[in-house]
Amino acid sequence: MTKEVKSLWGCIIVLFTCVLVLGCVLLFRLIDRSDVGPIRLPGGGSSVVASVGSDEITESQWVKELKKQYGSIVMEQMLNKRAVDQEAKALGVQVTSKEVEAEIRKQMAGYESMEAYYLAMQEQLGLTPEQIREDATYNLLLEKIAIRDISVTEEEISQYLKENRQEYHPVAYELSHIIVDTFEDAEQALKRLGEGISFGILAGQISTDPYTVEQEGKLGWVEDDDPFIDSNELAAAAAMEVGEYSRPIKVKDGYAIILLSGRRDVEPEDRMTIREQVSRDLALSKAPPLREVENQLREKYAAQWKGAHS
Repeated sequence: MTKEVKSLWGCIIVLFTCVLVLGCVLLFRLIDRSDVGPIRLPGGGSSVVASVGSDEITESQWVKELKKQYGSIVMEQMLNKRAVDQEAKALGVQVTSKEVEAEIRKQMAGYESMEAYYLAMQEQLGLTPEQIREDATYNLLLEKIAIRDISVTEEEISQYLKENRQEYHPVAYELSHIIVDTFEDAEQALKRLGEGISFGILAGQISTDPYTVEQEGKLGWVEDDDPFIDSNELAAAAAMEVGEYSRPIKVKDGYAIILLSGRRDVEPEDRMTIREQVSRDLALSKAPPLREVENQLREKYAAQWKGAHS
């Protein structure tokens, strides 16, 4: 699995987990309130939380629907966490704050900084940094349990690094781009650039990329395996000189013209950290799927959902 695919899957997993966590918080806050009985209005019946015209939706109806759609998922997560915690204590497995921070840095691929990542998670999903750290801690505990009895030799690590050298010695490009619908539009844009119009001004006028059009097409510094940048644009940047703009490049949303404003080598992590990460990745590739490990732990600790049929 390439670093690009790993990063993309990492982002997908984080977003999926965040959605589930948000659902868990909402569902169980409502369930906790229902333990003391429904809130009654003067006219009787549960409190109304929404309406469409004269058709009202009560809190009890809402909670019932949430439990029906997400109850089993939330309960399974709760059972998994308790089973993993018990196994970790039995084995003496722990996760350090340094490991958690390193894991979060991996998950925030594509964000400018950790602060930007936390802010996005807060604004988009309502998750706090503490909730994100708790999730990262759980994932690390589960992985450590899964690979506890799996060995990886120094020879395997060295061979992997030899075969994937570029993954650990990346290059970064400072890029801007203009996205247009057709090849003809791209050729017309090149003509205007040749006549002397500024790349940034032209991007602001004609680019169809909603994320960069107001920033004069600027993508900023991106690594050569960034999963959020079209691979054709990255390949073109690798062959360009700083200060050049490209010929039309076929991309998902039409055609792109890119401007390469800078290039630099990305400082690699220290050698020991890299080897530890490779060892972990190779061990996980040999281990059973983490989903299977969770199932085994629930069975080992006799996890039961007493309200499964309610």
